[in-house]
Amino acid sequence: MSNMENETGREIDELFARIRIQLLKIRQSDPETVEELKSLLSQLEDSVESLVMDLMRLKAQEKEGR
Repeated sequence: MSNMENETGREIDELFARIRIQLLKIRQSDPETVEELKSLLSQLEDSVESLVMDLMRLKAQEKEGR
């Protein structure tokens, strides 16, 4: 994985972490909404992870085809 890809992955991870921190801050005032948002965030993380894995596979296939 290139340095740029590593940086992008780190930025995505940091963004998800910041969102989770914000959810913790509002948990006491609206716990039901926070639980729903956490569920949606987990689904989004799974989708992003799947897209990243697909991208890595495609790049590996491109390198093999050269």
